[in-house]
Amino acid sequence: MKKLIQFLCLLAGLGCLTAAPTEKSRKVKVLSFNIRHGEDNWGDSNLRTVIQLIREEKPQLVAFQAIDSIETAGKIRFQLRQIAMQTGMYFSYGASDVTEGGSQGVGILSAWPIEKTQKLVLPGSPGSDPRVLLCGLIRESEKLTFRFCNARLEYASVIDRALQAAYINQLLGESIQPVILTMDMGVKPNEQPYFSFRKNWLDVAKGSQLATWVEGLPGDRLDYILVLNQKRVRVSNYKVIRDYPEASDHYPIVATVEFL
Repeated sequence: MKKLIQFLCLLAGLGCLTAAPTEKSRKVKVLSFNIRHGEDNWGDSNLRTVIQLIREEKPQLVAFQAIDSIETAGKIRFQLRQIAMQTGMYFSYGASDVTEGGSQGVGILSAWPIEKTQKLVLPGSPGSDPRVLLCGLIRESEKLTFRFCNARLEYASVIDRALQAAYINQLLGESIQPVILTMDMGVKPNEQPYFSFRKNWLDVAKGSQLATWVEGLPGDRLDYILVLNQKRVRVSNYKVIRDYPEASDHYPIVATVEFL
């Protein structure tokens, strides 16, 4: 049939135009949430709320800041593993501060297997709380492999935050592979640490005045989803989820990353 159409076009003196096949874009939904060590505003566990949130939003990638693996009454409560088991997702945990009672750090969940992980210690001044960058290599399909990274910057020192932000940008900003980066940066977009990401990164919430801190005012956006600015990527559908204001002192944020 195709050859017949081309032959008829030639007889009529017309050029036959055939549309080139187009590849479907790959969409990835990302959720990022500082869960405040697994405790709500009343000091009770917020893990049920976190699990409910994931089930409602159905993200393929989840990043947690301030998530713990702690010993209580002689038992280790590995918060990330509990959430992963209840949601059926793969997980990786990056401990930043380890004590006799357990550890705290950052974690990632993925709907796809996490092929490789890397934990890097972020720079900080003497005596400051340790901070880490956790990255996982995700193979969404044969055509799409990317790095998913997560960090929580030092909240008590502007200098440390700026150093850590610059360090992360230096590590990831020239990556050949696509990178999705989530952070509790602890600063607004008009403050110094954020400036490290203005050149090489897409801020999924650029221009938004919605606070991500529960007690914040408009413009108090402290939590971020960033995507390395490459030619075949775009971001959309950003939102701040305010349905669970008592679950943490931060609101969870969600966005869609589209690889073209």
